[in-house]
Amino acid sequence: MKRRITLIIPNSRWFEKRPWLSFPYSALILSAILKDKYEFSILDANGQNLDEEGCRKRLSALSPHVVMVTGGSVEYHRPAHLALAVAKQACPEAITIMGGVYPTTLPENAVKDVNADWIFMYHAEERIVPFLELLFAGDMKKAGEFPGIAFLGANGALVENPVLHYIADVGKMVKPDYELVDLNPYLKQTSLDYQFNSDKPSSFIISSYGCPYNCSFCASRTISGRKIAYRPAEDVLEEIGYLRDKYGVRNLVFLDDSLLSDRGRIAAILNGLIKRKYGLTWKSAAVNAGHLNEELLQLMKRSGCIQLTISVESGSQRVLEEVIHKPFRLNIVPGIVKKCRELGIALGANFVIGSPGETWDEIRQTFKFAEECDFDVAHFHIATPLPRTNLYRVCVDKGYLPKDFSFTDPKFFGFGYGFITTDEFTPVELSVLRTFEWDRINFSTPEKVKRVAKLYNTTIERLKEHRRSTRRKFGIHFSS
Repeated sequence: MKRRITLIIPNSRWFEKRPWLSFPYSALILSAILKDKYEFSILDANGQNLDEEGCRKRLSALSPHVVMVTGGSVEYHRPAHLALAVAKQACPEAITIMGGVYPTTLPENAVKDVNADWIFMYHAEERIVPFLELLFAGDMKKAGEFPGIAFLGANGALVENPVLHYIADVGKMVKPDYELVDLNPYLKQTSLDYQFNSDKPSSFIISSYGCPYNCSFCASRTISGRKIAYRPAEDVLEEIGYLRDKYGVRNLVFLDDSLLSDRGRIAAILNGLIKRKYGLTWKSAAVNAGHLNEELLQLMKRSGCIQLTISVESGSQRVLEEVIHKPFRLNIVPGIVKKCRELGIALGANFVIGSPGETWDEIRQTFKFAEECDFDVAHFHIATPLPRTNLYRVCVDKGYLPKDFSFTDPKFFGFGYGFITTDEFTPVELSVLRTFEWDRINFSTPEKVKRVAKLYNTTIERLKEHRRSTRRKFGIHFSS
C-alpha cells in the first residue's frame, strides 16, 4: 500500500488578510516529485477559498499519513500555522511538516508551533523523498540529523541542521506537474497590480531560481544560495504550450530573479516562442537592466514581450555601491527607457528608499532620477528588514529598529511604512515622502495618467480612487 501524503496550501484570506493568489509553484514541484511514489494529494484552500471546517472535512476524508503545509512569506505565517492546527485536529496520528519561504528564513519561530513535527527548509528537489523515507522507516535519529531541517530539541531549543547544498547544485531540475491543481482561480488577477493584472487569462511561470548578487535587503540568497538554477529551455517551452492549450493562457508573467543571466538560454526560449507561434504576450516582474541591449530587446518584442520591470533601487550610484551592494550602473537606464518606448515595451521600475547609510538628500536624488527617466510607472518601497538579511543585521547592530520589533507582528508587515530610524530619516518621513512622490511622479500629466491606467488594466476613475486611497492610507492595504 502506498503511503498517503497531502499538501495543504493555506488560505491567504484567513485572519482577514488581502487575498494573495500567488501561483502554487511549490505544489507543482512537489506533485512532480511525489505523485508517482506516493498517494499524493493537494488541498488548495487558497485557490478554492476554503474555511477551516472545509479543510478539516477534506483532510479527514483523505486520512493522510503525512500532512505537508506550505508556508509563504512571513507576512502570511499565521495561515500556515492555522493549517497545521487543522491538520492535527483532523488527522492526529499524521506526521506534520512545514516547508516554504517562511520556515526557511525564520525557523526559530516556525518550530515553536506544537502542531509542527518537522520544519523542512530550502528546496525539495533531491531532498524531500529521502527525508520522507526516513520518517516512514521510523528512523528518527537519522531524520533528526537530516541536512536542512529544524525541530524543537528535548530542551525546547531550536535544532537547525545546516543545508549541504542549494537548488543550483541539483543535478536535474524538476518540471512542474499541473495535474493535481485547478489553476483557474489563479488565472485572472483583479487587484490593481500592474505586473499581474490582465484582461487575458494569465499565468505566472518560473524558469530559473536564485540570484548571484548580494543586495542588502534581499533574502534570495538565504533561500537559494548565490548561484542560479536554470530549467532547460525545452521544458519551459513545453510548460508554456501546456498552459496555453489546457487553460487558454494568453499572457505570461516570468517571476525569475535572473531571467536574462544566461543569454543563450533566454534566446532559445524567446526564439522557441516565435517558432511555435504560441501567440502569447509576456511580462517579466524583475529583470537586470545590465543584461538588456538593443538586440535582446528586439528579440523580446518579436516574441511577445509587452512589459518589463527593472530593479533600479536607488538614484544614487554611491548608495547602490556602498549601501545596497548592487553591481549596477545608473547611466545605462535612460537608453533602456528610450529603446523600450521605441519598441512599445512598457517599462516599470522599482526603487528602495530608507536603507541605513543613505542620506536624506540621496533619497531625494532617487525620486529626481525616477522622474527624469520617465518610466511608464515607478514604484517606491521602503527598506524593510527581512529575516537573515544583511539589512536586518545592520539594523540590529546599530539599534535602528523599535524595541518591540518582530517579524511576526502584523504591525511590522509590508513595505509601505518602514520601521527603520536613523539620524537621517524616520519611518513617518519616509512614508509621507514615498506616498506623495509616487503620486506626483506617476500622475503628473493627463498623458501619464492614461499610460498608468493602461498598465494597470483599469479605468481612469478606478485609478483615481486607487490614488486617493493610497494617499490616505500611505500605501498600506492589508485587509481583504
